[in-house]
Amino acid sequence: MAVELYDEHEQGERVRRWLQANLPVMIVALVISLGGVFGYQQYQQGQLAAQGAAASSFTAMQGLIESGQLDMAEDYFQSLQGRDDSGYYKLGAMMMAAAYVDAGRLAPAIDIYRSLWGRSDIESLRGLIGLRLARLLDAQGSSSDALAILAGAAPVGYDGAWAEATGDIHMSMGNVEQARRSYKAALDSPDDLGFGTSLVQLKYDATGPGAVEADS
Repeated sequence: MAVELYDEHEQGERVRRWLQANLPVMIVALVISLGGVFGYQQYQQGQLAAQGAAASSFTAMQGLIESGQLDMAEDYFQSLQGRDDSGYYKLGAMMMAAAYVDAGRLAPAIDIYRSLWGRSDIESLRGLIGLRLARLLDAQGSSSDALAILAGAAPVGYDGAWAEATGDIHMSMGNVEQARRSYKAALDSPDDLGFGTSLVQLKYDATGPGAVEADS
């Protein structure tokens, strides 16, 4: 077996030639590697900055709503809309819609609840949003649209509340018999989510046979 022996000069030359051939590739790989690290750090910093800005907008909006400055609060809500993925937007939207209702401005509140209702990431708020949207639509005279919101299975824990709201909407439409069935469903619901059944019982009693006959 032939064994090649290199003196120090020959070995140095081989290393020099290898570096000349491979150094550009090594530099590119290093730049890409460092770029990935710094890019990820910049991404994290950007995310934290966005979260901080969203939190500031939410806090400012909350303070303005509490002090009755709804028009100024709208500016901060618009800022939150631009940071939809922050988590603060959904909470801010619920707060803003409630403030509109308190101010008697039902139309913009309905718009907010509609936008939330169409989302796929509000499952934990779906029952509350559906109730509020349905009742607002009914108050605006869109009772059929309100019933459409409440059609189908209610979110978990909202069976009684949704049945009661359905009964109220039927009553507003003069459908006493349908209202009575809905109130009965609310009374029979295993979970009223703390809304209570005393008022529902009064509503049910008020739709007795005499009320149904008077309606017909």
